[in-house]
Amino acid sequence: MSDGSTFDVQVLLEGARIVAVRIDDEMIVKEVVGDWCEIPVGEDVRDAVPALIGLEDELAQELPYIQMPFVSLGDSHETPVAISVQRDWKTEALWVLLRDVSEEAAVQERLVHQHNALSLAHRELAAARDAALMADNAKTRFLANVSHELRTPLNVVIGGASILRKPRETPLPVEDVLAFSNDIHDSGVLLLQLVDDLIDLSRAETGNLTIHEEWCQPSGIIDEMIRLTRGLAEAEGIVIAYHPSANTPEIYADPRRVKQILLNLLSNAVKVCKPGASIAVETSVAGSGDFVLIVRDDGPGMSEADLAIALEPFGQPNAETRARGTGLGLAIVRRLAALHQAEFSIETAPGEGLAAITRFPAERLAASAGR
Repeated sequence: MSDGSTFDVQVLLEGARIVAVRIDDEMIVKEVVGDWCEIPVGEDVRDAVPALIGLEDELAQELPYIQMPFVSLGDSHETPVAISVQRDWKTEALWVLLRDVSEEAAVQERLVHQHNALSLAHRELAAARDAALMADNAKTRFLANVSHELRTPLNVVIGGASILRKPRETPLPVEDVLAFSNDIHDSGVLLLQLVDDLIDLSRAETGNLTIHEEWCQPSGIIDEMIRLTRGLAEAEGIVIAYHPSANTPEIYADPRRVKQILLNLLSNAVKVCKPGASIAVETSVAGSGDFVLIVRDDGPGMSEADLAIALEPFGQPNAETRARGTGLGLAIVRRLAALHQAEFSIETAPGEGLAAITRFPAERLAASAGR
């Protein structure tokens, strides 16, 4: 601090970290009151307080108004300061007051962090709420739809069984008994498939869905699944064709789960196709060595929005022709593919059909494994 100070040091609160710097019209430091930071007398104040650079015209005013709440003094002082400029009305001397605001800055920083954390938590809560509402709506739609899926085959089972067990004087013709028995059997198979799908989806959601892998021949699996679905397809006037590659390799997979993938994809395709449509099953080995299985139909296709819904559990696309079914098939297929480290994707567009693509990695092929 220099001698002969004209500044009233009483304005410096006891214990406060404040420095008062008197400067002349050339912005040269003439006097320093306070010692918590070093500002040499005789030097340009802008060297010690770079925040004043560019404010020369304002400092030259009779009553300058400069208030800076949080600024840095430069490389030599990391402590944030508040700057104010005042002119002594008695001596007309210009004073620059510097106050240590490191505590206020720390509080401000904590407040900003807390505000950001609260904002992030609010966004996460809002996203979780929206996801929960979407899941609840999807399950509500699913329950409304699955009630029909359950009621129809159950009515067939109960109705057929009631006819068969009803006492009568004349036995039913063998053909009628066989027809009712077939209806009951087919409806029971549909119910079992639905229950299996629900159980598999539940296991997949909890991470308990397992596979039992072995070397298997995809061609045999595809032929078997086409035979199972061909009756339903032919009843709707739909043709299913299989286009294998020249040499279909063995793959290391769970044959039952691969059958489930194919059955879901073929069943979905049959449901959406109109009479006279066609469904093709294609296999090939890609240039990367991956084994590619495609189920392609020339049905109505889906938009990107409908596809995103269809891939979610219980999802029911808005497209009328794609809304039939429980909304479990594609979600289960995607999870079964993931268990085999396979990629499942869909190529589709409204009015352009749909191609469901399952790509098994090259290391699951017999040739890659040295078989």
